[in-house]
Amino acid sequence: MKRNPLLNHFVVRNLLGLLALLAVHFLADMYAMDQRVGFSKLSPYVYLLMLYGWLVFHNRILFERLFLQGKKAAYFGCLILLMALGSFNMSFILQTQFAIVRPLPHLVNFWVYTVTGLGVYVTYRYIRMQGQKERQPVEETKAVTEITDNFSCTVDGVRQVIAHTDIRYLESLENYVKIFTKSKTYITRMTLKEAEDRLPKRLFVRISRSSIVNTAHVDTIESDTLRIGTKELRIGKVYKRYVAEQFTGE
Repeated sequence: MKRNPLLNHFVVRNLLGLLALLAVHFLADMYAMDQRVGFSKLSPYVYLLMLYGWLVFHNRILFERLFLQGKKAAYFGCLILLMALGSFNMSFILQTQFAIVRPLPHLVNFWVYTVTGLGVYVTYRYIRMQGQKERQPVEETKAVTEITDNFSCTVDGVRQVIAHTDIRYLESLENYVKIFTKSKTYITRMTLKEAEDRLPKRLFVRISRSSIVNTAHVDTIESDTLRIGTKELRIGKVYKRYVAEQFTGE
């Protein structure tokens, strides 16, 4: 069953998720809401709005751009620091603004919501990737059988076609590959070996276990490094002879 393309949009998905969260809370809160006065009527919903914003920031920025890209120490460091600051700030506001003597249950909810939100996000990514794996062999077969000057890959469930001449270099991120062009960077799920097999050997050279470069974009090359624009890439020891042969023709 084909999913509505509108649901692929980041803003639409999160807006629907936020509305669902607010609606569920309102159904449970609608009777108690009449007993509150002033800002306290709406304060739980402001809290939910801020909490949802934190969950989106955590999942899309911290988890996706740090943890999934191998920067685990940076991820846990940022997570612990932000959670500690958030807990301290929440405790201070609850005690001073709302006269809540024991804020611990609210702080526990904050941590539980964060873990639950991460769990939902990871489950969503897993289900989506399973669907991509089922479609991937068909897409890869088409890419191999068709003679083109483009590199085809899937980024966040959307097929991207990148001209070979636009690709400057590629870097490995465990089971992902980061593709650098002059104007944009793409992250797709595949190994660097798979990317190497699908790129023309006359144009692309693997210089290390984690990097492939487009020879047309190489500005300078030395014994241990080469430079593409302002980016300096190291040449792996076992690749030095191969790289020298590719660039000198010897």
